[in-house]
Amino acid sequence: MEIHKDKKHKWPGLKPGITRKLSTLFLFFILIFYGTLVVLFLDVQQMMKTSEQIVGVNNRISELSTSMQESLLSMDVNDKKYRLLGKEMYRDYFESARTDFEAALKGIVGLDSPGYRLSKRWNGIQRNYVAHLKDARLELQGGAWAGEETLNGWIRDLAEARLENEKEIENALITINARSKESLKKGLLGLGLSVLMAVLGVVVVSRSMLTPLKALTRGVKILPGNKTAAMVETNARDEFGELAAAFNEMSRQLKEEEDLRSDFIASLSHEIRTPLSSIRESVNMIMEEVLGPVNQKQRKFLHIADSEIARISDLFDHLLHLSRLESRVQQVRFLAVDPNRLIRDAADILVPKAEKKEIRLNLHAMAEPPMVMGGEKEILQVLLNIIGNAIKFSYKGGTIDISTMADHGAVMFRIADNGPGIPEGEEALIFNKYYRSREIRNHMDGVGLGLNISRKIVEFHHGKIWMENHPDKGCSFYFTLPC
Repeated sequence: MEIHKDKKHKWPGLKPGITRKLSTLFLFFILIFYGTLVVLFLDVQQMMKTSEQIVGVNNRISELSTSMQESLLSMDVNDKKYRLLGKEMYRDYFESARTDFEAALKGIVGLDSPGYRLSKRWNGIQRNYVAHLKDARLELQGGAWAGEETLNGWIRDLAEARLENEKEIENALITINARSKESLKKGLLGLGLSVLMAVLGVVVVSRSMLTPLKALTRGVKILPGNKTAAMVETNARDEFGELAAAFNEMSRQLKEEEDLRSDFIASLSHEIRTPLSSIRESVNMIMEEVLGPVNQKQRKFLHIADSEIARISDLFDHLLHLSRLESRVQQVRFLAVDPNRLIRDAADILVPKAEKKEIRLNLHAMAEPPMVMGGEKEILQVLLNIIGNAIKFSYKGGTIDISTMADHGAVMFRIADNGPGIPEGEEALIFNKYYRSREIRNHMDGVGLGLNISRKIVEFHHGKIWMENHPDKGCSFYFTLPC
């Protein structure tokens, strides 16, 4: 929604606009961030569960199956030794190995649970062993406790069961590796989305906050010199939109007050000039002794009165000139003007004033200057104002350099003095209407209109005016006019 300078906009119910945008973005960021953490936590938990299975179950099966195979071979060896040598110790060794075998088999079968399904081969090995015990007679004085074929079958079944267990360990490791890669992808995706939300947040902040702030900053900077141009246009429908509307309303009110003040000053100046001219004419007639002889003392005071009347007349001329510039009623005839001639004419007019302070005016003219377009009288007024200020503030016996130079399709005028310069912190105020430095208000004449009028004339001619300050070394004023 566009904010116009002549209306005050209010948007009820839209105040938390920026807060709502930032809160939404922050909520999405939190959801993505913590969602990624939850997914990664679940994946890590699953990988830990698989690792625990490998460590707690499969490795245990591998250890017990190795013990079973060793016990089975020990049983066979001790059975043969007992039958061959008949010593009881081999029978004891046999029983000890058989106990270890049965304990290991029982330990493996006991690992079967709802969380882990044991291979059916182990149940088969257990059934075959139990069935063999029912049929066999463990009287070791006679034949072997188990035939070679039975023993080899058990060893073969153990080997196949162990192979299956190793295959399970390999598959579990592959699963862990795949899940870790998947977790890495999810983490990178979450990180990418988080970065995207952060970038989106920066864009929203830039569009919602920084852009209106820049517009308001520009408006604040140009507000002292141009109340109309200080209006801020923004499409924001949030807190900054309301701030821009309030700023525009303030600018409009200031413009109205400024117009009223200018109209009042213009009317007052116009009304006073006529009686002031009559008073000055009367003083001149008395000084010329039209009404009779005047003694020396009377003439001295008449000169003082004439000088003060002239100063007041100049002040009213400035006020009327400024009023015409602000109201755009002044008619300016644009002609081609020689910039070198302008600085020479200005210097000729101000030489007497400069000589009183023993100030030297140095002119630096261009060899073949291009013509500038504008009103000769108005541009000359700018030079007189700036050079006059330079003379006023320069030290006795100083120098003022006045030069012209080409500047990208324009002519740049430069007036540099070696006076005290502008007090620090007041550089941005010198072109304001009625502004006078605190250091000169009590001991120098003036109302602070010369530079303001100069700026308006230069801008009216589509040029630019600025200054460079060198505290304790003077300052340089520049202005450009198009060729």
